Amino acid sequence: MSLIKNVTNTWSDPVALATDEIWQARWGSVFLTTTANPDPKDGFSLEQGQGVLIGAGTQVRYRKEGRVDAVIVHEAV
Repeated sequence: MSLIKNVTNTWSDPVALATDEIWQARWGSVFLTTTANPDPKDGFSLEQGQGVLIGAGTQVRYRKEGRVDAVIVHEAV
């Protein structure tokens, strides 16, 4: 399991997935996208406690929404 604690309001660098992973908003609200060049409003929203399965071979970018700190956890399944 990996925790991402330095989530900002701008899109992260891509994270390439070697295996299927579950991504969850552990704290705060986050956006995730698999778009190569995401617009600032792209992505789908995860609220605290919500998660999603993302397939191997995908590149994921993330960002937080709002002023509240956000934490994301992701783990291979």
